[in-house]
Amino acid sequence: MSKIRSRQGLYEFLVSEYSTIPANSLVLSVGAGGEVNGLLVQYAKKIGFEYLLFDINPNRQPDLVGDICTYEFGNQSFDVVVLSEVLEHLHDPRLGLNNIYKILKTNGKLILSTPFILPIHDRPYDYFRFTRYGLALLLSQFKEVIIKERNTYFEAIDVLWLRLLQTQIRSAWILSIFIIPIVFFLKRPISLLLGKVVLTDSMTTGYVVTAVK
Repeated sequence: MSKIRSRQGLYEFLVSEYSTIPANSLVLSVGAGGEVNGLLVQYAKKIGFEYLLFDINPNRQPDLVGDICTYEFGNQSFDVVVLSEVLEHLHDPRLGLNNIYKILKTNGKLILSTPFILPIHDRPYDYFRFTRYGLALLLSQFKEVIIKERNTYFEAIDVLWLRLLQTQIRSAWILSIFIIPIVFFLKRPISLLLGKVVLTDSMTTGYVVTAVK
């Protein structure tokens, strides 16, 4: 439940992007496994584009194993690179994005998402959080960069409560039994309304981004 709410807007974004990838394109997805790549595989079969899964962890059984910050792709290039919920886990985000820029074809597209207000996850490999301005700075060599909030200020607050379920603290688990039904069923309509009335981009759980080389 907490993951669904914290990733609100993410899967809709990915579907809209995956559905426009032309047939016969070659796509590199950095970070193997999970719903992100499940959707990618689904649209690859539907549309007819090829994909390679890349990951630093060989246990995830990617097509290519390596560190995106330093991996040498040689002359290989891609029409699309997907970097969804991975940027915060790179030990050097600038190097990683520079490498992605290098392997993208001219007019190739980067499809990116990353959290902003979200608890630490995948310890100890959760290193960074980025504002929209930090993302714009990191992507300054790209053209046509579009950065959007994933959800509203008030929905982000709700997600922090819901994420109590993912802690390893017994008291948090007990508290979540009482808090989560309130947040999910009673407070959510209020949060949705406030998000439409109080228009601010000062907080969100994360960003979705497209950038063209």
